[in-house]
Amino acid sequence: MLLGIDVGGTFTDAVVIDNQEILAQAKVPTNHEDVLQCVLAALDKVLLDGVAQNLQRVVISSTIVTNALTENKIDPVFLAVMTGPGMNVKGKFPVEPHYVSGYVDHRGKITAQIDWTKHRDLLNTKGSGVCAVSGKFAVRQPQNEYLLEYELKKCGYKKVFLGSELSGELNFVRRTNSAYFAAAVYKVFEKFCQKVQLALENRGITTSVHILKADGGTLPLKVALEQPVETVFTGPAASVLGIEALAAPEVNSISLDVGGTTTDIAFWENGLPLMAKRGASINGYPTAVRAFHMRSIGIGGDSKITKTIDGYQVGPEREGSAAAIGGSVATLSDALIVAGYVSFGEPAKSLEAIAKLGGNPVIEARKIVESAVAQITATIKDMLVEWAKQPVYTVDDVIRGTEFEPAQLIGVGGGSLGLVKAVGEAMALPVEIPQGAMVANAIGAALARPTLSAGLRADTTDGYYIIPESGRRERLPSGFGQRVAEKLLADWLHKQAADWQLQGQEVELISCEHFRTIHSYYDTGDIFNLRMQLKPGILHKIVGREVEL
Repeated sequence: MLLGIDVGGTFTDAVVIDNQEILAQAKVPTNHEDVLQCVLAALDKVLLDGVAQNLQRVVISSTIVTNALTENKIDPVFLAVMTGPGMNVKGKFPVEPHYVSGYVDHRGKITAQIDWTKHRDLLNTKGSGVCAVSGKFAVRQPQNEYLLEYELKKCGYKKVFLGSELSGELNFVRRTNSAYFAAAVYKVFEKFCQKVQLALENRGITTSVHILKADGGTLPLKVALEQPVETVFTGPAASVLGIEALAAPEVNSISLDVGGTTTDIAFWENGLPLMAKRGASINGYPTAVRAFHMRSIGIGGDSKITKTIDGYQVGPEREGSAAAIGGSVATLSDALIVAGYVSFGEPAKSLEAIAKLGGNPVIEARKIVESAVAQITATIKDMLVEWAKQPVYTVDDVIRGTEFEPAQLIGVGGGSLGLVKAVGEAMALPVEIPQGAMVANAIGAALARPTLSAGLRADTTDGYYIIPESGRRERLPSGFGQRVAEKLLADWLHKQAADWQLQGQEVELISCEHFRTIHSYYDTGDIFNLRMQLKPGILHKIVGREVEL
């Protein structure tokens, strides 16, 4: 038996799957002040007799971290970087960093140690909480990062995230931003994990607990706490996997997961979600997080409505429950009800709340919906342009191009029925709402495969290879080449998976670069850079069914 739990901005969903069938499912309101109680309430609806004792795995997904970033409710982060010569990083990071001396060259040689005499102000800092450290080329030699981490912990920082440990990617800016966002969401994520773990323990669940990652794989909860940036898009990833399990589209499609706070948008081709080719973007900053090609926009059923001189602003803040179900003021859901796109709760209360904004309530509701739709369609257009500008990597890309032309929209989530219909009208595209759409995120979480990724860099002239995620630098074995490199990395991934009690599965090569090195006009060796991972995805497909609110 598999248990999936999705803690969203408005509802918390839970699904128990047994023998490829939905045994039980539930949807309860999310209590932001007491996540523990809402998770317990969902569990109590799905934990039938004997279920807790027979669960093989629990997977958690949540939009809590994504929503915290969308609403800018994150902790301030101290960021220290070692850029070395020749690189201007002004404006590349979410905050102005503290610049530290020390430099590693492109081959992993430490060409400049940290000059601590230049950083007495840093050494005298009384820090607290969480911070981030990143150095250019540190994935090839992380020693300076380790030294800086040691000093910052002496200053009082309890947790330091290193760019080289969060990603083996060479791109310094993406790696640094990954470390920054890992630190920014750490406390929010840690508190959430504690509440979920306590809820499961209270209901006698002792099996392994995993968290969903942005690329659709899962990690054990304790491991994810060391890589919290991977959970930034865990809620959106759950909706993608849920769609894949329920109704993978046969034509090019755009999926919209409409929650209470956000709408998550993803692209589909040949029945599979498209992956971001260069890593996810968070709040407009590029990161090294492997993720689906998707965006999260601050518009949902509970979005705040603000009347302006030019019309209406919808979101990004969450107002609360719709007036139709007991809220005190109008939300986007109320506008959708009054505009005739959906019907639930007490429509008269929605009409009354919209009327307080002034004017004819039906006309005003349509204007509100149009504003929300305009923001979503503008985001989709930006995503289409972004995808068309992606680098060309394969012969197939050259022949067919990278332009994406959608043929339909797919809607999931509690607010999908009305809003996705309105977006479909605006884009002149048919809309599909699959059976089980209301709890698609929990279904996707339950069925997600465990995964783990890592990189390897080898320089045959130097005679060493490094797997940055392991923090180890080892001598090259005899007969070294790409096949040996792939085997070394695959073996490490399988061993790490066993240590983390992840079930064995196929390993896939994500990327590979091979360069010859030349000195004095002669070949002197080879440089290999490759990344592999335990392949993410779903365990199997499933037939969904409706759930009562």
